[in-house]
Amino acid sequence: MRCQACTRSVFWQKLGRCQRCIHQLSVLSPLSWIVWAIFYRHQPTTLDAITALVVASSMTLLLLAHGLRALQLRSQTTNS
Repeated sequence: MRCQACTRSVFWQKLGRCQRCIHQLSVLSPLSWIVWAIFYRHQPTTLDAITALVVASSMTLLLLAHGLRALQLRSQTTNS
């Protein structure tokens, strides 16, 4: 059973449903990895490279979270 804070949170209400976020992340995530590969692959221990790596990883994980939540919501509507 979920707690009331989790069911009322805007984050959980939008995750997997916000098409604008999903579209933005679908473009920005691969773009951030390309930027990291072009500019920072040869010097991965600099602060700029690590920052770019964290940003790229964060966008990818958020996109993955949106995708998994969308699949969960889709399966719930087909089973109902």
